[in-house]
Amino acid sequence: MNARTLLLAGSVILQFLLELTLGRVFVAPSIVSLALVYLSLGHDPERVVDGAFWSGLALDLLQHQPPGASSLSLLAGLWAVRLLGRISSGEGGGNLLLTAAAAAIVTDAAFILAASRPFGSGFGPRLLLVLPRAAMTVAFAAALMGLRELAGMLRPGRSRAP
Repeated sequence: MNARTLLLAGSVILQFLLELTLGRVFVAPSIVSLALVYLSLGHDPERVVDGAFWSGLALDLLQHQPPGASSLSLLAGLWAVRLLGRISSGEGGGNLLLTAAAAAIVTDAAFILAASRPFGSGFGPRLLLVLPRAAMTVAFAAALMGLRELAGMLRPGRSRAP
């Protein structure tokens, strides 16, 4: 198993657990879309499409959602990341945060559209939860970036002076 597969599998499990716990109270961050954004920024975006499909299908099966709704929404989020990548410089940690927020908003809006019965009836007050979910996703990504930086500073042999 390669690192990309492990990252996606872990993000699906973490997303499922957060939806069961934190998602019942308020909103859970969109971990799977964050992992897909990270992989698409660091690798060839076309190679991440299969990960979006299988991750979405696994989430649908775990959460008893219509099969394909999460896959379709994650693919829409990747499409938004690709469009945003064409107009941005793609440099720095701010790019990851911006694209993660855009992907979370597009992914959640597409999921509400695809999973609601009858089709499209989910738009309304539930759509307003897309913004706090995107904010939680950005906060989670920023915390991970901060932990990564802290771990790099604490690594033996690295100078701690700026």
